[in-house]
Order: sequence, then C-alpha cells, then structure tokens
Amino acid sequence: MSAKKKQEIRETIQDRDRISLLLYMLYGFFLVFSVVIIARIIYIQLTFEVPEGTESLFHPRNIKVTEDPARGAIIASDGRLLAMSTPMYQIYMDCTVQKESFASTKNGAAKEAEWQQKARELAKGLSRIYGTMSADRFASLILESRKAGRRYVAIGGHIDHETLQEVKKLPLFNEGRYRSGMIVEKIDTRQYPYGDLARRTIGYVKDNSKSNGNNRVGIEGQFDYALHGQEGTEWLRVTDNGQRVRNYDSTYVKAKNGMDVRTTINIDFQDIADKAIRRQIEDDRLIQGACGIIMDVKTGAILSMVNLQRDTLPDSPLTERMNLAISQVGEQGSVFKTVTLMSLLEDGYVKTLEQTIPTNRGVVPGGLFRQDSHIISYENSTGRKDITVRHGFEISSNYVFTYLATQYYGSHPKDFYDKIYSYKLGEVFDFDLKGLGTPQVIGPSHPGWSKTTLGTAAYGYSISVTPLHVAAFYNAIANKGKMMRPYLVESVESQGTVKEKHGPGLLNSICSRATADTLTRALMAVTEDGTARLALRNVKLPVAGKTGTAQVALSAAEKPRKGDAYHDASGRMKNQGTFVGFFPADDPKYTILVTVYSTLSHQSFYGGTYPARAVKEIVDNIYALDSQWGEKIHRQGQMPQMKAAEGAKADKGTVPDLRGLGLKDALYAIEGSGYRFTYGGSGHVATQSPAPGTKLKEGGTVTFTLK
Repeated sequence: MSAKKKQEIRETIQDRDRISLLLYMLYGFFLVFSVVIIARIIYIQLTFEVPEGTESLFHPRNIKVTEDPARGAIIASDGRLLAMSTPMYQIYMDCTVQKESFASTKNGAAKEAEWQQKARELAKGLSRIYGTMSADRFASLILESRKAGRRYVAIGGHIDHETLQEVKKLPLFNEGRYRSGMIVEKIDTRQYPYGDLARRTIGYVKDNSKSNGNNRVGIEGQFDYALHGQEGTEWLRVTDNGQRVRNYDSTYVKAKNGMDVRTTINIDFQDIADKAIRRQIEDDRLIQGACGIIMDVKTGAILSMVNLQRDTLPDSPLTERMNLAISQVGEQGSVFKTVTLMSLLEDGYVKTLEQTIPTNRGVVPGGLFRQDSHIISYENSTGRKDITVRHGFEISSNYVFTYLATQYYGSHPKDFYDKIYSYKLGEVFDFDLKGLGTPQVIGPSHPGWSKTTLGTAAYGYSISVTPLHVAAFYNAIANKGKMMRPYLVESVESQGTVKEKHGPGLLNSICSRATADTLTRALMAVTEDGTARLALRNVKLPVAGKTGTAQVALSAAEKPRKGDAYHDASGRMKNQGTFVGFFPADDPKYTILVTVYSTLSHQSFYGGTYPARAVKEIVDNIYALDSQWGEKIHRQGQMPQMKAAEGAKADKGTVPDLRGLGLKDALYAIEGSGYRFTYGGSGHVATQSPAPGTKLKEGGTVTFTLK
C-alpha cells in the first residue's frame, strides 16, 4: 500500500472521529435541553398560574347592558293621562361626513359646494320646524362646525316621533346617515299633559337610584315601586370588526315595564278648583298661598287637591310648590266650632239648636276670656239677654262656644278631648301620600294646658290639624256620621288588569245620623243667614258649611313678640281663612274646603271672603258641568207656571203642610210643632203622613218622603 493511500485512510478516520465527536456533543446538548424543558413543563404544571386578564385575550369581549323599563302612567279617574313616559328624540350631526372623500376626488370641489347648498336648504327647514333659531343661524352652526371638524353637533332640542319624521324628510337629512351625518338619539322623558294641574299631588322622582325622601314626592314617589318596573340585563359580544351582537351563551333578562296607577282625581274638577282659587287670590300680593280639596262624600275619594304658593320673591307667580293640604298643620279657628257642637249634641248637653244661653254682655263667667263684640252688637240690636245656639253658630260667636264648653266640660275636660281623638283630629291616619302632618293637641295632660285652654279650644285654638283632617271631619257630617278614609289611589293596574285594589275605607263612625242632620241644619244657617251668606248669595246648589279665621303662630325666624306668638315686633301677623262644607246640602255628594294663607302684614281677612267666594265659583261650575242637577230647557219650551210657597203654617196640635219644602225647612217646621220625624229620599217633600191638618198629639211622629 502506498504512502499516499495510507495518508487518505488516516484522514478519513480523523474526519469520522470529528463527526462522531460533534454528534455526541449535539446529542448531549439536546439531552440537557430536553431535560430542562421537561423540568420546566413539570414546574409550570405544578406552580404556574395564568396572569389575570390573559384569558380574555383569547375570548370575544362581553359587555353587560342594562335595559330600562317603560315607566307606568298615572291616570285620572276617567282614564285620562296625568303623567306618562314618552320617547323623545335629540338630533346630532356629524358635520364632517363625506368631507375627506370629496377632497380626494377629481370634482370634489363641486360636490362639496353641492353638499353645503343642501345644508343651507336643511337650515331653512330646521328653522321652520324648531322655531328656535333663524335659518342663517342654523346654516352657520352646520357650516362652521364642518370647517372646524366637529362630529357631534346638537341640532335643536328634544322633539317627538312625529316631528322626527318631518325632520327626516328635509334636504340632506333625507339621504340617510352616511351622506348627511344625521345621528338620532332616543330619550325617555316624563310628560304631564295637564301642566301644573295637581302637579304637587302627582309629584316626581328626581333620581331613582337614591332613596332620599326629598327626591320622591307625591304619587310618583309613593308608588315608584309599581311605576318604575324592573330593569332587564343583556350581554353583548364585541365582534372582530367592533360590532355588538347579543351573546346567546349568556343570560338575558327582559325588562318588566312599570304598572299604571289609577287615581281618584277628576281633572275637570281640578281645573275648576285651580282656576277659581287663582282668580280670588292672584292679584292680592299679601296672600302667600292657598289649598283646596274636593271629596266624594260616600267614599272619601279625593276628586281635586289644589296647592298654590308663591316663593319669597316679590310678585312671584302662584305655583304648585308644596302640598299644603296635607302638610300645613295649624289652628283652624271657627271651623272647629262644629267639632264642639257635635260633642255637645252627642253628649246630650245641647238638645236642640233653639236652646238658649245667657248673653252676659259677651263675658264668660270667671273673667278669663275677652269680651265678645258680636254679643254686644246682638244685645244692642235685639234687646235680648239670651241667644240660641243656632244664632251663636250663625254669627260665629266665640263667647257662645267658650261658654258651652266651660259650662259642660269644665269639670271633666278629658271627655271633650276624648271626643276629639274619636273624630281622628288628634292623630295621623293612613293616607296614600307621605307627609301628612301630625296634629298637635294641648289637652289636660299637656305641659301647655291652662285654665283657658278648654275655652279657646272650643273655637279653634290650642288644637292644630291639617286641612285634610278638617275636610275628612266635615265629610263625615255629610255622610251621616260615617268618617271615610280620604284616599287618592283607586288601583294599581297592568295592561288594564287590576293588580292592587285600593279604594274606600271607614275610619270611624263619629256621630249619630240625628246629630249629623242637626249639624247640617246649623251649617245651612251659616250659608243662608250667617257669615257666608254674602259670598254664597245665589249659588247654584245649596251649600252647608262653616267659615273660619285664625291667626297663624309665627316661627322663630319671624321673631314673634315675647309672650305673643301671633305678632312680630311691628305688630304684623299672618292669617288663615277657611271655608269648608258640602253640597248639595239636602243630599250631599261633594265635600269642599278652601284655605287661604296670608303673608306677614297689618291686614286681616276672613273665611267668608276669598275662600267662600272661591267655593261659590267652584260649586257653580260643577253645577254647569254635571247634567244630573236638572233637565235642560230647550229654546222652544215654555217655563211652567210657578207660585210662591205658602210656608208650613198649622194650628197648634195639627200636622203642618210640608209639601214642596226643602229638608231644612221641613225639619224646622216639625220641630217647631213639637213632633218627631222620619224621612227618606232627597230634594223636596213630595208626600207626608199624617196628612196636613191632621190632629196629632205633641211628641207624635211625622213621616215624609223627598223627591
């Protein structure tokens, strides 16, 4: 073998050894690397946790969206809407739409000029529809915003669906969103079709997420749980191109719309009462506010609740700012004399309205009370030294009722105050709205009780209640002694189906039917011959009622005189005047109250003025509104011949002729003849038994029917 051949074999072996060494080295490297990877895998499996948020990178993003329910409506008694949720629309505009594409095309300048001309035509239409700006101002807003590159410019204010459709037909906007830049946002708003009527009673909810009582007022606040409904939830998935679609793998809860609340409010009565009260007090800047209530006698349903008040600024208008009818707690003055008279009749201390007491020159025995000027005038004009309970009630004499209360309850005043509590005048009864004021009664166990408290309570001081308490009490007289719970809500409904039934409820039976009838006669004497006679002259329906005037105790901020809660340092005072009663008096259907409040001044006013005049206007308008009060007389018809009533005259010991008389006159005639009575029906006496002129012993019973 040649040396050359040997050299080649030796080089080949050396090359193979180098390759083997390299392979061993690679094998060792990969072996070590594999061990490291396996160890790392084991470590990760045992200890590693995925960083928070990493998982979301591998899944589509989900967004939770809350679906708002439609708020329920508040409905008047006849189904008319008092409050409702209505979708409104706000238009915005992307003023830069198509601007870049126009700039990149050959005839872009011409297209831009054409777009701007359409924008000017659009501005003319917007000015015509909105009426808030001129066409030039709308055009300037759009074109300057386009120049500045604004993409979200508000156009006008909120509009309804019908107006939205009209706006969509305007030049440029009729080309769709991507050519015009028109953006429409839907906004749910609360609408009140009758404006300020019963606004405080209807109320509001400012922020549904807050439980602050100041944010929940009236029916809106009290029945928010039913009106609001329940929110729904929906999960949306964001797609790769940014669109949102429902994620059907997630739960979906549909929103449950709110239920409707049907009220007792008669919107026609509300309008009548609101206008009548405004007409009486609007021009008198010394009047701070007023409230009015109309109730259904049989059920206690509140058909109207007016609350008008000025703010502290001079010449400010009357608005529904506070619910004075349920929150204003105050001494009521002479309307409380009816409470005293009811107690005296029920306890048998006064047996007839013709019962007399001595006049004593208007001074109550004991000398603790001021002399009553009404009695001085009465004595001087009549020469009499006694006065009937009826006449004392007619002229609203403080002396008469102070005398009666101290004479019959002076040794046991608790009996008198027990009566007051039985009439629900000393407590807060259940009512549909929050905020009913708590009565304040200074009774024998109260620290403020004194020797004069019983006497002043008899004519309306030392006991403070709300106007609603007063209306409920008088409504019980009209309802023959049954005191019904005043209420505002008939039912809570869903799609016309009643879900919660509210409605009438009896608070108490506060007096007998006979007492209620006697009080009715006394109240009719006030309106026919007493303090309300002038204001209610020629009223369309007979009204039984009582006037009352009270000085209002001043607050600490108003700085009352020391020892005198009713006057400030300048001698100014606040007055509260009320008329409360019911009509028609011979067959009561409605109870009515109007209370007027004055500012601090040196002047006085009375319940027989503004309040009683407002009541007359209300009664007359309700009479005209309701056809039940009488048949229409057609133009070609003839008036029936009428003759004057002869009156209920009869010889002693014979039954008087009651036919054609109203209830009050018939009862007066029977009582004057010494007979008892039973009756039925309403209107005027149609039949009677025994017949007129029949001989009947004193104490016998006369039965008659009214039609």
